[in-house]
Amino acid sequence: MDEQLEIRASSSYWVVYDVADQETFERDVAPLLSGYEHYGIPWDGEGELVIEADARVVTYLGDALLYRLVAQAREAHWQIGILPHPKLLRGARFFFVPKKLEEAWNGIVETTTPVMSDLMTCNGRVAFGSVMVGNPLTMRPAAQISSDLWSKLKHLYGLVVTLPQTFLLPYKIETAKQTVVNTAALGITAVYRSSGSEFTKRVVGEMEEDESTVNVVILAPRSLLEMVHFVFSRVLPTQVKSKPLNEYLGHIKSESIILSSKKPMEYSIDGEALMAESLKIDVVPDALAVLTPNLPPKRGNKDIKESVRVVGLPKGQAINELIYRRLPWIHHADQEEVKETFVSLRENAQTSQAYLVLMVLSTLLATVGLFANSAPVIIGAMILAPLMAPIISLAMGVLRQSSDLMSNSLKTLSTGIVLALFCGTFLTWLMPLQSLNPEISARLSPTILDLGVAIISGIAGAYANARSEVAKSLAGVAIAVALVPPLAVSGIGIGWWDWAVFSGAFLLFATNLVGIVLAAAATFLVMGFSPFKLAQRGLLLSLAFVAAVSVPLVLSFDSMVKEQRMVYALEHWQCTSLAFPVTLQEVKIRGGSPMLVSVKLLAPQALQASEMDLIKTQLEGVVGEPIRLVATTAIVR
Repeated sequence: MDEQLEIRASSSYWVVYDVADQETFERDVAPLLSGYEHYGIPWDGEGELVIEADARVVTYLGDALLYRLVAQAREAHWQIGILPHPKLLRGARFFFVPKKLEEAWNGIVETTTPVMSDLMTCNGRVAFGSVMVGNPLTMRPAAQISSDLWSKLKHLYGLVVTLPQTFLLPYKIETAKQTVVNTAALGITAVYRSSGSEFTKRVVGEMEEDESTVNVVILAPRSLLEMVHFVFSRVLPTQVKSKPLNEYLGHIKSESIILSSKKPMEYSIDGEALMAESLKIDVVPDALAVLTPNLPPKRGNKDIKESVRVVGLPKGQAINELIYRRLPWIHHADQEEVKETFVSLRENAQTSQAYLVLMVLSTLLATVGLFANSAPVIIGAMILAPLMAPIISLAMGVLRQSSDLMSNSLKTLSTGIVLALFCGTFLTWLMPLQSLNPEISARLSPTILDLGVAIISGIAGAYANARSEVAKSLAGVAIAVALVPPLAVSGIGIGWWDWAVFSGAFLLFATNLVGIVLAAAATFLVMGFSPFKLAQRGLLLSLAFVAAVSVPLVLSFDSMVKEQRMVYALEHWQCTSLAFPVTLQEVKIRGGSPMLVSVKLLAPQALQASEMDLIKTQLEGVVGEPIRLVATTAIVR
């Protein structure tokens, strides 16, 4: 309707309702108004409502019409009471409107003094929920108001599909106190209350009091892995927990912000898609008088403090390296990170007094643990060992072809190896023990599986050195790769003058060394610490060493597989050629010529020599070659 509607009175309620809801209004709302002086005003949003200042205006409108009425109410200083409407979603959430009509109406009439509510605006337009900037396909699932599982899964699927096409855009953010933040982000969400968006609620946490500030959350993942982490940690969970910000998130709290970019920005106000070159988002304090007892208490303006938490966001040169490009799977290091990591690895490559002391102590501890056949003691030696540091430094030197770094790393590493062999040998001479126990034997036959462990550990070690926040995981890497125990066993082999013990254990150490160097160098390359042209020579050299070491490892692995198959076949074999059944247990095989087979024979009576010879002959038929049989018998009654 285009005509102006003018109503004047002093103590009445003006009830504005959607013209399309005439029948519903008369059926559900009008009975509540009986006994009160009121005027029903059907409205389609086109006409201007001319009502005197300070009038008490009750609305039965959906979100679309309420936006328009609030804009008029601010100018005319009306006192607004809001009834729940089927199309009132964001407005109901912002003003804490009860779901039941009767409860909402009682709250309105019982409120004698209206509550002054702040309003958030974006370029002059009121926003009840959120202002989102960036790719709507990316940001919409994060800010989805609906919390039901099916809705989240549906939007999550849409987000995962768009991941390969996502990229960061440059933004400039200026706060009310003129703090300027230049960064690159995938999306930005601004809300008045953190509950205005599921995304911001999970990042900022619940707010017990209202503040006249805008809460801006910046999403800036530098890799697809960080984006996947965000998706599964922020979208799917239903429980809101207060946690520190992830490094790909920023949070700004200010009375207003000005947001701009180099190109026109896609943004939305409560889901309505728009375009603009710059945005001014602010909070208008005490903008609207609301007839409700339900709004949260409000913090005084004197207690408001601006907060800018953007430590982990891209800055400087990193912005230019990230914008308008598809996100890599792994975060590439910027120049500052490369410099910091390189300086740290140079320090780790030096032969220090602490390094020498830890090498001696860890080797002695590992040797004692090996002789004592004690796994906990050996694990303690693994954690104490400092060998991982120069090996990772060597990997960086190989990658970047830095002769100084490679030279210092090799010198430190060689010193540690010689010191470990000497300590292991010296302690072996003092020990009156010379027998292979399980802990020593476990390090004498490395296979291709040990190379796999070394490669995975090298990746973890390089990543932990490049990311200070995960450096605490280095102890776990040291336990996984176990560098010092093989050296200690090699020292035991020298002390016993046993070539088989020395060579088997040292091959395990060499496997760990070349596997870590290759994997760490490749990891640093993927993370952006060196261009491929500079790195290819070092990678090829490392790969050649790994290939050389792999030959005996593959042969050993093949032998292990063969032995395991023989053990399985023997454990399921039963002698039926005798007058009574004989079964095998505790089968152990040791290589040699002929192969040694150790078993326990279970029989109802003692076995004669001829019967043992028959069993041996049949076992040779099972394994397919001559054997030496070492058997113990157990009589089962």
